[in-house]
Amino acid sequence: MGKLPSLSERGNEYYALDLASNLPPGTDSPDQLITNRRQPRPPASPKRPLPEWPPEAERKGKWISAYLDKNTTKSSEPQPSSRATPSPSPSATPPPSSTSPKPRPAPPQPTTAARSSAAGHQRFYETQDFILDCMWHGSSSAVARSRVGTVNRIHARIWRDVPGAYSSPFEGEMSLIGSAFFETMLRKLVGARRADPHPVLAAAWPAWAERVLAHFRTEPADGGGSFAVNFPRDFDELERFYRWFQNLPMDRFTNEEDRRKGHELAEAFTRQFCELWFPRQLHWLGRLVLLTIVPRQVREQQQLGHPNRFGAALVRLFFKIQIDLADALPDPVRPSFYDDYMACKGWGWSKIDANVVRAQKRSAQKLDVLLVVLLVIVGAGFLWRSSKGL
Repeated sequence: MGKLPSLSERGNEYYALDLASNLPPGTDSPDQLITNRRQPRPPASPKRPLPEWPPEAERKGKWISAYLDKNTTKSSEPQPSSRATPSPSPSATPPPSSTSPKPRPAPPQPTTAARSSAAGHQRFYETQDFILDCMWHGSSSAVARSRVGTVNRIHARIWRDVPGAYSSPFEGEMSLIGSAFFETMLRKLVGARRADPHPVLAAAWPAWAERVLAHFRTEPADGGGSFAVNFPRDFDELERFYRWFQNLPMDRFTNEEDRRKGHELAEAFTRQFCELWFPRQLHWLGRLVLLTIVPRQVREQQQLGHPNRFGAALVRLFFKIQIDLADALPDPVRPSFYDDYMACKGWGWSKIDANVVRAQKRSAQKLDVLLVVLLVIVGAGFLWRSSKGL
């Protein structure tokens, strides 16, 4: 293999992919892929206000579905979150369930995989805060435009040194499509009784994601266009885009360096996932959960290995029971995710990684104590039975 060009020498040709015979869902022709791109839908134009949430005393049974039934896409822009769904947000960025053909210095969203091992937890929470801001305030709000503007300025500093890295809109689109489709993907993966989203949310996700991405800009060499061109027009097309992306022939589109970097980043994300949600002694369980959720194609491309079949079956069963039970029980009265969302506004972002490490140590110490107590109880029981000749 010949010597690869340096980052500054790589241009659009290096990152370009031949998709003419395998068009992304949402792109209707090869001509539309490059030269005649379909532009994103215009900002939302409110026709009537969304109905207010009912008072807490009246929030009984499956009141969220009843509330959604009162909404139509003819009201103000349907939002996946905000007043449209006060249940825990399904939009939190999922584990790395997708892969990019060529690892970029920074993907088109506030977090950057390349720095996942440096202040990675901070960037995870910042990304969640960014997504929830765009949901709560609306895709066309001043808050959303300001947050995206900050990211665009970060990208502008990068593409001066790495030309061509921000000229593939479909990769930027996948960053939000992965979040939009995650809950539905998980429901279908585990065989939940209800797999499809409420019709209002199914209409909301593509509209919201497209309008948010419309604020992101490609680099000047690509015309400074929108990242939302040829975006999936409905939820069915959004799902087909997700499946299409997972099935791209990555081996044909990548070289040895890409695959090595992709593996390193995927392992960094995996460690981050385990550190965020599992104590040290259960990192093996965190990896099992992640490998169960991540599609097979991604596991193979990123050389992550595959989960134990029995363990994966138990993970899927656990999620199925949890999801089906949540669907059967009354909806929560208070939007717990909103309290967490507002609480994180007061966090010192630069201290998050240190706080996560401290929390990890505390949870590991508690689990150590629990295991010791359990061992002592089992040992004492064994000695007692032995002394009785049982």
